[in-house]
Parts: sequence; C-alpha cells; structure tokens
Amino acid sequence: MYNIKEFRVLVYTAASFLCFFCWPLENIAENTRNLSVNVKDVRLSTSEANAPEQASNKAASINIIKITLEQEILGKQAPTGRIFVVLETQWENIHPKQKVEKDKLEGKTDKTMGVSTFAGKKKKTEYVEVDVAYMIQKLYNHAYIFADGLAFSLHGSTEDIPGGANLQKAFTIPKKGDVRKVNFVYLIPKSSENLGFQFFDYEYGHILLSIQGDIKKARGTGGPPGKVLSLAKSDLVEFAALSFDIQNEYAEEEAPAGWHYVVVQLSGKSLSGKSVKDIVQIKPKEYTWVTTDGGYFYYSSGGSTTEQGFIRFTPEIYQHQELAFLVPKSACVNQLGVRIRNDVFQLDLTGKKPKGMPKAIATHRDGDVMEVMIFGMRKDNGKVLLDLGIQSVAESGIEIQRKAQFVLIVNEEKISIDDTETDTLLHRPPSPFIIPPKTFIRFELAYETEVSPTSLYFRGYRSENYFKLNK
Repeated sequence: MYNIKEFRVLVYTAASFLCFFCWPLENIAENTRNLSVNVKDVRLSTSEANAPEQASNKAASINIIKITLEQEILGKQAPTGRIFVVLETQWENIHPKQKVEKDKLEGKTDKTMGVSTFAGKKKKTEYVEVDVAYMIQKLYNHAYIFADGLAFSLHGSTEDIPGGANLQKAFTIPKKGDVRKVNFVYLIPKSSENLGFQFFDYEYGHILLSIQGDIKKARGTGGPPGKVLSLAKSDLVEFAALSFDIQNEYAEEEAPAGWHYVVVQLSGKSLSGKSVKDIVQIKPKEYTWVTTDGGYFYYSSGGSTTEQGFIRFTPEIYQHQELAFLVPKSACVNQLGVRIRNDVFQLDLTGKKPKGMPKAIATHRDGDVMEVMIFGMRKDNGKVLLDLGIQSVAESGIEIQRKAQFVLIVNEEKISIDDTETDTLLHRPPSPFIIPPKTFIRFELAYETEVSPTSLYFRGYRSENYFKLNK
C-alpha cells in the first residue's frame, strides 16, 4: 500500500495527448533560425501608434495594423502596474502553390494495375497547381509579446474582444493570397520600454516585429532580465525568482482575516527539445510552494496560469510568470519550491537565514518512504492540536491520507481528525496533501476531545507505530 503520487505531465501533438512533460510548438521542422527583418521603431507615446512594417517567413506574412493601450478590457481593469496592449494584425498566406498529380487530386484509380504503359503506349502524367493552407494549431502556443527581455502570452480576453480568435483552436488561412485579420490582447508591465511581437514557427521560420523601442532589448539576451533573487536549472527548464511582494487581495479574491498573499514574480525558459523546442508547463497548485520559518509549507493558490491551470515556459526567451501563495500574516516566507518531474528546487527569496524548528520529541522511520516527527501537543478550547512533521525520503511524491494515517488514541477510543477545525489552522496541512520528493513538511492536526490522549497511531506505507503522548 505504497501510495506514491507520481508527477503528472503532458505533451501535445496535433494528433493526441501523451504521457510526458513538454508541450511542443506546432508547425515544427529542423529550421530553427530567426528571420532578420527591417521594421520601424515606434514609440507608444499615446493610446494609439502607427504600426511597424510587415514581416514574413516562407509561408505567411504578418502586418500589425494598429497598436492600442488600454487600462480596461471588457470591463476588466488591468492590475496595478500593468496595462493591456491590443494588437490589430493582418495575416496573408504566401505559401507557394504545389504541383500535384491530376489523377490523384481527382481520386481516379489506376486501371493499369500499376503498369505505366498500356497497349504499348506510355501514359502521360498531368500535374496541376494547388494551394497549401497555412494552419496554426493553437495561437496561444505561438504568438507572444516581448517586453524588456521577457515573453508574455496572449491574454484570455483575446477570445472575447471584437475581431479576436479562439486560442485553443486551429487558425487557418486556406489559400495563397487569402488574408485574415485578428486582434490580440496582452497584459504587460506598464513600465515596459522595449516591445516586440514574436511568432514562433519552426517549420517556415520565426517572425519578429518591433513595436516600441529597441527590438534587441525587447527580445533580451535569452537569460533572466535584470536582478534576480535566485536561479535554478534542470535538463528541461531554467527559471529565476525575480521578486515578491505582499498583497491583501489577489485576482479579486480577498485574503481571510489573519492571512495575506505572497506574490512571487517568476520567469523561465524551456530547454526541452533539440532542433524543435517545446513549451514546458506545470500545475502550480500541485508543484510550486513556499516555505516559512519553522518549516511550514503552502502550495500556490493561483497565478498567471492558463485556463487549464498551468504555468508555462517558452523556448529561447524567459517567459514571465506570477505565483500567489496564501500564507499567515505572522509567517516569514523564505523559499520558493518548484517540482519538475521528480526534481525539487528551492529558490531563496530573502537573504535571511530561516528560523529553525524545535527538536522532535518522537520520530518514526517508515522504511524507504518517509520519517514522521512529533514536535509537541497542546490543548485549545476542547481540541487537541498536534504539531507534526514529515520528511520524505522517497524518489517520487507521497500522497498523505491524513484522516486514515493519523488517529488519536484516548484510552481505548480512536478519534479521527476534525477536518473542519484542522482546515482553519494557520499551520494546516497543505492541499493537496502531497509531499514532493526528498522534501520536509511541517503541519498541525486538530482533534475534538476534552480528554488527554494516550498515544497517536500512525499507519504508514511500510510500517505502523504508536507514539506515546504525555498527559
């Protein structure tokens, strides 16, 4: 009964979802070079600005017709320090027509049973020219704004504004010479000085257009822009914690009394893939967390995620992300945790050394899975509160069943956790209660009883144990 929760990962192809980690860009091939284009340098000094010249790859031409800055889109205000950028774009299919055998195009069968001559005469093959459709599987995976060295994904309101497009469905320009107009919305820092539009296409070539300022500064060096708090890197992705701040409200959700949001600015880029690069994405509510003084642990409660709840990292350039964590006001946050597959990274958010934990009064080793610790017990208004810790020694994530695995013993009576009371505690267990590989979690559990318990029964994955408790 070794209930280890494995890291769940996804890869997208034009045909299906597979069990892996990365989300590749569509229209892929071995051609990875960026197109070099000459475009105008435009300053957005007013709400609207003239557009730069168009740019093309081997199959499509893109022209930004108009650029508009908005503080509000469809009744939704931009967060403090941010602004909406609306790009009105025009796309043209310039893919050369291709020659196709006329018989194959018309669906005719070969009555010669595959023999190219009949009655001594050789059949002449006729060819016709046909259009090649230019298709983008998902615009969301390909069209970005670059701002001072960071990439920003399309904003969800792109689907709702007049002239917008569905971000999750194919965008097609059927024939050579056909033109489509589409409006894009992005949410970027208001202080951005250098802006560019980047369209990723690994088959026909990337397209880069200048919007404002220096296009090289807009695209950046490929590393994290400016000062960072800490860096981490694996074979799939590299990322950096840039900064964090405290907010009483996040995404129109007010923090409960005694709590606030710690909002971490994060950026990173995908290293996955070879000639064709992949988009790396993870679910922050399961695979990112912050730790506080004393070893307490809080999973993300939201952030700059997709509708499917992912944060994503583009290839080639650092993509901006934001993570929000609901933590007690009394807590001092010191580290950001990120799990990539079964690799765990801890990024320092402050230069302060975190305060240590008390010495455990009892410990139990559950084989090669985890070590369980008791730090103390206290009574509070008809409740018994246990201060516990778990150190994972497993190579993959451990899913804890708190009600079944921690049972209080009062004389001969077994008392289960009071879920409602436990969930109101400042140091409640994380949700989901999954311990990342080789990671420590400290938490409290509440039990409803007026009588002093005699022991705590722990049912592990490799063993069980009774912890004696002082009355």
